[in-house]
Amino acid sequence: MKINVSNVTKSYKHKAALKNISFTMEGPKIIGLLGHNGAGKTTFLNLLSGLISTTSGEILVNGENVFNAPSTLRDICFVAESGNFQEEMTIAQTLKANHFFYPKWDEELAQELLQVFALNPKDKVRNLSKGMVSALGIITGFASCTAITIFDEPYIGLDVAARNMFYDLLIEQQTENPRLFILSTHLIDEASELFEEIFILHEGELLLQKTTDEWREHIVAVKGNASDVERAIGDLQVIYQHTFMQEMTAIVFANGQSIEDQNITLESVSLQDMLVYLSKQKVRLGR
Repeated sequence: MKINVSNVTKSYKHKAALKNISFTMEGPKIIGLLGHNGAGKTTFLNLLSGLISTTSGEILVNGENVFNAPSTLRDICFVAESGNFQEEMTIAQTLKANHFFYPKWDEELAQELLQVFALNPKDKVRNLSKGMVSALGIITGFASCTAITIFDEPYIGLDVAARNMFYDLLIEQQTENPRLFILSTHLIDEASELFEEIFILHEGELLLQKTTDEWREHIVAVKGNASDVERAIGDLQVIYQHTFMQEMTAIVFANGQSIEDQNITLESVSLQDMLVYLSKQKVRLGR
């Protein structure tokens, strides 16, 4: 399964939620789609799911434009942060409707996961807690068996044990039924070990696309005396820097280049810290 995003812009009135982004996603793979609120993540996922159209550019799935393409959309399951289900329907009715929509629906898996998350099929969606609604979304995503399965903040209201259950199920499903999973979450430290590739959106632009194997080679924290750090990083692009008592920390795009100086130390940067630094940075970032 291959997603081609070509020069996509999405504007609302006078504001661009996405600004001429281009990239390729290819699976089976577990992809982390990351960024702060307002970065453009949900807009992109709505475009990919055919719920809205681009202002310009196109999104192709295996060569087919996703907007107004029912046959293509049946192979994409988008579990949004909210609003996935009709509140007047019961859980059983909801799963039955999904069964009709998704050609590869796994009813046996759906029933098994109802037991795992302790959901009563007779309960109406409107009477469910936030955690129960999240569990129903997780069940829908996994049982859909779609080639592209998207989870946007899938575990609102779930406790740590239930979130860990989701992570275990994600690994299990990727082993038994490989597909392209796209996971957008703010709980980055919890989920980061799952990601095989990382996409970071920042203010509507694609800031970074790297495999997890490439991550440490490209994002580095350089620490030491300010003059030593400045000399070591040269003209590398700085994401964020901070100086205290002549000691500097610079987060840089190393781009695989060797950074050498006997008076500095190099440290890896977590995904969570990266987003924190992005919220503080004041320079315009490249890709």
